[in-house]
Amino acid sequence: MTRFIFVRHGESKSNENGTFTGQTDVALSALGKRQAQALKEHLLRNYTIDRIYASDLKRAYDTVLPFAEAAGLPVQKEPLLREINGGKWEEKPIPFIAETYPEDYARWCENVGLARCTGGESMAEVQARGSAVLNKLAKENDGKTVLIGTHAGFLRAMQCLWQGLPLERMKDIPWVPNASVTEVRYGSGAPLLVRLADVSFLRGAVTELTKGI
Repeated sequence: MTRFIFVRHGESKSNENGTFTGQTDVALSALGKRQAQALKEHLLRNYTIDRIYASDLKRAYDTVLPFAEAAGLPVQKEPLLREINGGKWEEKPIPFIAETYPEDYARWCENVGLARCTGGESMAEVQARGSAVLNKLAKENDGKTVLIGTHAGFLRAMQCLWQGLPLERMKDIPWVPNASVTEVRYGSGAPLLVRLADVSFLRGAVTELTKGI
C-alpha cells in the first residue's frame, strides 16, 4: 500500500488576478507563500513523509518546497502532475475566453469533465495521464508515504476516478482550495480516498478558484 498526500498549490498570481493559468508557469502570490508555510507546519506535525514529487510548474513545486527543506528531502519534479494544458486559454481573463471561444467555454461551464480547452487538453486526457503516473509512483513507493504537489484540475479529474464517478459527474465536484491536503491510499484494489481538501490548518487564509475557471 502506498499512502499519497496530495497538496494543491498555494494561491498563485494568476489565481489572484482571475485568469486561466493552465500550464503557464506563474509564481505563488504573497498569500500563497504564507499558505505554503502553514502547510509546512501542518505536515511536520501530522505526517512522516518518505518521498516528495511535484509538478514541475513552480507554483506547485514552491508550495511543497518549505516542507521539503525542513524535512531534509529532495523534491522530484514530474511533468505528468501538471495542470491541464489550457491551449489558447492560457493566461487569458475569463471574460475574454467566454467571448472569444463561446462554444468551448460554455461546454466547460456546463460539463467540465467532458470539456476540452480550445487547442489544449481535455479533462479525460488529464485523468488518463494522472492515473498512469500515480499507478507508476504507487508501485515504485510501496509501503511509503508520498507527498504530491499538484493542481486543482488534476485533483478534480482524479477525484472522479477515486470515487468511482464518470467524468460527466465532475461538474458536481467542487474545486479543492489552495494548499489543501487530500489523502488517498493505493493498494491491491481500487484507490481509497481517506481525506479530502483539508484546510483546517489555514484558518483565515483559505482561497478557492473563481467561479468559471
